[in-house]
Amino acid sequence: MCGRFTVTGEADAIGAAFAAGVAPLRDVRLPRYNIAPTDEVPVVVAAPEGRRAGPMRWGLVPHWADSPGVGARMINARSESVSRRSAYREPFLARRCLVPADGFYEWVAREGVKQPYWLHRPGRALFAMAGIWALWKPARGNRLATFSVLTRAAPPAIRWLHDRVPVILPESAWDDWLARGTPPAALEDILAGSATPELHLHPVSRAVSKAGYDEPDCIEEVEL
Repeated sequence: MCGRFTVTGEADAIGAAFAAGVAPLRDVRLPRYNIAPTDEVPVVVAAPEGRRAGPMRWGLVPHWADSPGVGARMINARSESVSRRSAYREPFLARRCLVPADGFYEWVAREGVKQPYWLHRPGRALFAMAGIWALWKPARGNRLATFSVLTRAAPPAIRWLHDRVPVILPESAWDDWLARGTPPAALEDILAGSATPELHLHPVSRAVSKAGYDEPDCIEEVEL
């Protein structure tokens, strides 16, 4: 799964990496070193004028949900079954997104405690996690935009840490993933063909385990 991730650059870096407009991000807090479920973070979608990065809350809330609280349990969707699950099928077919990140955390039990590791691309480059999104409309108030990150089986080299990782989409697949007219079979092919790229990892402070702790030292390597 993916339970925490990072975006350690500013909005302009997201705009450059994704060729996206970033005006909607003016009120979104960046950089982020420990994004947790229900946090509001940048997400890239297709718009008439091109790609646009705007804020969404992490944890998908289906339009038929009674309460937005269900989103905390829907932060991830399995790519192998996303097209068949009732809560995820409609967003998968109609509302897909790219979730910018430059790393994510996983935990492993070590000497009786859970030790976090930060996984990232070489050079700490931004990458795109495959996502789906939904709009929830309360009886009163503003609509809520939410998303889930799609996951896949982890490559053997890091399976000791966790058996699932986010689906990281190559840039060549971004346009088709975002386009509304992409056939379901092509979407399935994109997910199946998006092999996990090279990832580096190192242990980090256990302070990362505390939701709300969001400081630059979250990603610094520590000695075990």
